[in-house]
Amino acid sequence: MVVADNREGEPDLTGARGLFEGYFDPETGGRRQPGEGIPRLRIGNERLWGLECWWRTDPAGSGLTLEDHSEVETSKKMLRGLLRDARRSGAFARRPSAT
Repeated sequence: MVVADNREGEPDLTGARGLFEGYFDPETGGRRQPGEGIPRLRIGNERLWGLECWWRTDPAGSGLTLEDHSEVETSKKMLRGLLRDARRSGAFARRPSAT
């Protein structure tokens, strides 16, 4: 289950059910052993990498708990602050074109 989606400009998938597909190499897409790759979830026809969302197992299918909602809001505030600080520091500055 997706607890928070951190992809900029994408729809909020909080609470969406995902199927854990395993661990993969982010560059080649090849399957890896646990601890040697990045986890990937399938949500509908879309695949999300572990870098794009926070998730937890939900074997009972109970959905988001009150604690999840609280943690999601805290994470969103932290992420917004980190992105804002990175923009201010120039970390997201555009590179000059090669022309």
